[in-house]
Amino acid sequence: MFWKDPWPNGVALDVRYARLFDLAVNKCVTVSEMFSLGWEVNGEAWKWRRRLFAWEEGLVRECAEQLSLVVLQVGVSDRWIWKLHSSHRYTVKSAYNHLTSSDVTIDDRCNHILWLKQIPLKVNIFIWRLFQDRLATKMNLFRRNILDYNDSFCSAACGLVENQDHLFFSCAFYGQLWLLISGWLGISTTLQGSLFEHFLQFGGLGGFSNKSQMPFNRIWISALFIIWKDRNRRHFHNKSEQLLSLLEKIKLQAFWWFKSYYAVINFEYSVWRLNPLLCFQVVT
Repeated sequence: MFWKDPWPNGVALDVRYARLFDLAVNKCVTVSEMFSLGWEVNGEAWKWRRRLFAWEEGLVRECAEQLSLVVLQVGVSDRWIWKLHSSHRYTVKSAYNHLTSSDVTIDDRCNHILWLKQIPLKVNIFIWRLFQDRLATKMNLFRRNILDYNDSFCSAACGLVENQDHLFFSCAFYGQLWLLISGWLGISTTLQGSLFEHFLQFGGLGGFSNKSQMPFNRIWISALFIIWKDRNRRHFHNKSEQLLSLLEKIKLQAFWWFKSYYAVINFEYSVWRLNPLLCFQVVT
């Protein structure tokens, strides 16, 4: 799109020349169409809702001068390029380097649950984005002007706005899942409703050492990822599952992560499902 897509300098013309965009008749014209009509100063491509003032004509001249430097390759289709690598092709290494070199800092007390080898990469990325509030929750999409405010309410239909603290910890539906998990663990407690405090409290149920917190942290990660997947099914496919079904998925997923971390343990899933604390005692 001529006005709305970023140009090589990374800025869209509707941002750089917002006044011209507001006056333009056709705001959905493509680059090809503008070029064909002629985007020089007096070209046929420029069509306005009214006659321009002198200073607005100056903006057109400035824009046309910038466009004169653009060389279009006839017969070559548009394509995506990956700016993080010299080949302009996506590589996992370049993406990983970009993620890990971000200037956004995360509390040191969370570092031990980031980029865990025994957990799938997509889950590690999910947790990393979670701690930076970069998940595509409806409130984040509203802040980026992708959704209207009226469309930013929780996917679980609880009637409140969907930000990450609400979705994962305070939602009237998904919040009950943590009660079921606590019951499965044989622990009676009231958990916090915000990300960092919830993380510290839930991990601390196992004790103060990293080794004793390990199984609780993996159950915590499993619960968050299962909630996120169920939320997406609700939003995109209009499908949902009962809380007990989600709990069983959390148990099974956490079991395999636990087994992969301690390959020598020999208890079966049935033992884990009925008495997880007994399994914890084997390794802590």
